[in-house]
Amino acid sequence: MILTRWFRGSIIDVINIVFLAINIIFYSFTADRTPYSVCLFFIYLFSSALILFTGWLRGKRASGLLLKIVFFAYPVVFLFLIFESFFMILPYFNLLRYDAMLIKIDYAMMGVHPTVWIERWIEPWLTDLMYGLYLFYFPMPLIILGRMLRKEKYREIEEAFFIFLACYYVAYAVYFFVPASGPRFNLEGLQTVRLKGYFLATFVRELINVLEPNKLDAFPSLHSAILLITMLIAHKHEKKMFYLFIPPAIGITISLVYCRYHYVIDIIAGLLLAGISYKLSSKIYYKYRSRFTPHFGLLCSNKSGDNGGG
Repeated sequence: MILTRWFRGSIIDVINIVFLAINIIFYSFTADRTPYSVCLFFIYLFSSALILFTGWLRGKRASGLLLKIVFFAYPVVFLFLIFESFFMILPYFNLLRYDAMLIKIDYAMMGVHPTVWIERWIEPWLTDLMYGLYLFYFPMPLIILGRMLRKEKYREIEEAFFIFLACYYVAYAVYFFVPASGPRFNLEGLQTVRLKGYFLATFVRELINVLEPNKLDAFPSLHSAILLITMLIAHKHEKKMFYLFIPPAIGITISLVYCRYHYVIDIIAGLLLAGISYKLSSKIYYKYRSRFTPHFGLLCSNKSGDNGGG
């Protein structure tokens, strides 16, 4: 178990530290081009402080609802911080764009441009529904993890966080080498029907534009990847939620093309990434988890099994 006098690192800290280091390496290649160097410095500083602060809290050997919420929220906040910084680095790291290649692959597979073909089904009420489902993807993992938190399944939540983060970080790394902005920008000239809803579509579209300033995140589709991992974790730990989530999961997958955010090949790549990430990161987690402090602290480690090797 890795211990210092005041810091107790969890396996979640380790994967966050590794990707933060990778992100800083990416930044080092763009430091002379990006106009956001000062902002990035403070983001990396705050991200590092967040890891250290959480490790310090674990070392206090304290328990309580507030601490559990802090440990639960920390990976989510860290992930959000890193993702929100990509628009400051990615466009300056790789000047190539791979949309033309992805469009050709889609057309070769389908014989049509899927976002154009699906226009025959577009209706305002359906557009609102599709955008609503696209947005529902974001809280889905937190709903499952939140139910597990209520049941004090701390070890299982730690494993789930590790799997989610591994998938996110691999996809994030791929963005730097295969930047693509998706059909909403690159097939706009071929689209003949506007995605106009009654009341929800415009709101969601504008919200996504604000929350996702990086527009080079089409390949692979994290919507499809994280959706599949969410369903696998739900099937393993929350069977009732798994069955409840089947209809929205199908709808979310359709919305990726309907709302013109992804090519079909993005979705396929995301599903493959999810399957590989789920298997490999689970093996890595069980092999190395016993070397680190439990994510929710030592006082929570016996709530849902020990933190030894498995």
